[in-house]
Amino acid sequence: MTNWIPLGDVSEIKPGSRKLYTLHGTEIAVFHVAEPEQPGTFYAIDNACPHQGATLIEGEGCGTEVNCPLHDWTFDVASGECLDFPEFPLTRFELKQEADLLLINGDAFAEAEALNLFLVRYSVMGWVDHFAAEAETNYHHRDRVILQTSRGEEVGEILSSFTQPDKNKTPAGTILREFTSLDQEQLSGQGDVNTQVFRDCQQLIQERGMPAEIIDCEQLFDQQTVVLYYLGSRLPALEILAQELNARYPWRIVFHPVDEAPAASGCSSGGCGCDQK
Repeated sequence: MTNWIPLGDVSEIKPGSRKLYTLHGTEIAVFHVAEPEQPGTFYAIDNACPHQGATLIEGEGCGTEVNCPLHDWTFDVASGECLDFPEFPLTRFELKQEADLLLINGDAFAEAEALNLFLVRYSVMGWVDHFAAEAETNYHHRDRVILQTSRGEEVGEILSSFTQPDKNKTPAGTILREFTSLDQEQLSGQGDVNTQVFRDCQQLIQERGMPAEIIDCEQLFDQQTVVLYYLGSRLPALEILAQELNARYPWRIVFHPVDEAPAASGCSSGGCGCDQK
């Protein structure tokens, strides 16, 4: 049976306006979308942008659309779709109206299971973050593992486990499985790719006089993405260069600032295209 929780009086949100509520630690943005000759419809979403957590209720918009105030991505609060990057949908909540009361489906706020978390070092940059594994899985210090991050499949190294499972931490990704000797054979063949892309990119940057320095390069374990780490300011010219390199190579080319780890929200901070808007 659905657990409907009273959220507020419908009169609190005039047609065309919005209101913020907090329930079980979650900020919920409720939009009252006016429709011609209709009483309007209420929509509820998680107020945190799925990209980098910006406050969506502060964004501009019209109808069912709202723009993130941070990177100007456009979301549809009715469908939950991100119109710019579909891989970043909104979290939506079911609402219903009884008389003058607005209710929300409380099943979405059921007690979350504690996560089996491990501290993992990954990437050639040596980033360290929490990753979630299956409940009964155990890894030990220095075990090598295959990770699923916001960028793809990567190789990581276990640093420690958490003796007390934690349901409040947001993991940077998941641990898929243990690293094997066959994985090592695949990894050994990626050095030539890194050298080729690194050399070509450095040459193009120098020829164009761009104020950026490429300091390292890595092809992710899944062999679909090559990440180039750079020093310098974010430049639209780097995005243009990435598009040119994507046309040249069979891999997705991503420029990533060396001083910024991938976000646990799902954005790789340089490969999602957040600088293109």
